[in-house]
Amino acid sequence: MRLTSLVRKTTLENLRDWKILVMTLTFAPFFTVLMHYYFDSASESPYRLAVVNGDEGLITEAGAPLNRGEELVSALELAEQSEGGHVLRVFEESDSGAALERLSAGAVDLVVIVPSSFTATLEAYGDGGEPAAAVVATYGDPTNPKYLMAAAWSDAITYTYTADVAELAGPVEVDMRTVGVEEALSEFDLYVPGLFALAVMMLLFTAAASIIKEKDKGTLVRLRISNMTTFEWLLSVTVVQVVLGAGAVALTLGTAIAIGYEMSASVSALVLVSALSSVAIVGISVLVAAWLRTIFDLMTIGSFPFFILMFFSGGMFPLPDVRMFEIAGRSVNVNDILPTTHSISAYDGILNRGAGITDVAFELVAISLLTVGFFAVGTLLFTRRHMSANAV
Repeated sequence: MRLTSLVRKTTLENLRDWKILVMTLTFAPFFTVLMHYYFDSASESPYRLAVVNGDEGLITEAGAPLNRGEELVSALELAEQSEGGHVLRVFEESDSGAALERLSAGAVDLVVIVPSSFTATLEAYGDGGEPAAAVVATYGDPTNPKYLMAAAWSDAITYTYTADVAELAGPVEVDMRTVGVEEALSEFDLYVPGLFALAVMMLLFTAAASIIKEKDKGTLVRLRISNMTTFEWLLSVTVVQVVLGAGAVALTLGTAIAIGYEMSASVSALVLVSALSSVAIVGISVLVAAWLRTIFDLMTIGSFPFFILMFFSGGMFPLPDVRMFEIAGRSVNVNDILPTTHSISAYDGILNRGAGITDVAFELVAISLLTVGFFAVGTLLFTRRHMSANAV
């Protein structure tokens, strides 16, 4: 009965602080829409090329003009990504000076210059000759993160096109195969697991606020003399936050599906990971709340642990592996001490690779153990600082 009253009290207080509640529930869905439209527009032509076709071409025996450089430009323009959409946006320039100016200004990621002998060389090879190779020059800025991928696409298309035209058989054939998912994932698909984890991370503010406000308002003294135990109080907070976490994840999932995300996931696995991750965030919130006294402290100092979770869990951008040790053949890295690191890994397996509960068993165990650790340390510190008889 006392637990039910505490749950009701905590729920009403979260509803009264509707601004924090709305921010918690809508933060991840907002970023889901933002990331979708960002990647959707970027995927239309993620790499920009300025091509200078200096090929002089030639006249065939039939009297028709032939320019292999123009055909190469068309091949670059028509290259498509596995998920659809052109991979290269090609700008044709009449001279190399103008193309290099575009590169210096950051307007393109790569400059490709087709030599004047391009057609003549390919035709000579096709006739069995061995003339000097035609040099297709490329220029790029190594400080541009898109440069290497643009060069890789350009080089691959150029090699493939010239081999086909000159009827050259290479000494090696590369057989590319994939494991896991059958279809290539878009960049947005790869970010979705991090967005789900972000939805759960936002509970840091509502959970910590539910704890800190009792100290801030001075009502913690009355709760202490009501024979309420620390366990009962934190359990009531956890129950409410797990419900809020489920709501935030459901809103994020609904938003992602509404804008075109195709989910092939085990619902039971998704629910279990979300529930455990929510409990883990409450455990971290208890540890954070043990060092803070006011809501103002939470909105300022409390943002620091939130950003640690967001950036060092590996959801926003890939992090280098800093290995500590190995368990059952799996490397344990420094950022694995954060339960949200395992949450993102589990979400990725469930949402993008069709994993079930058994497939993410390692992540579930890791989240559970870390949750127990954070709860134990957080509860001990909070009890000593705020729940003991001489706490102020």
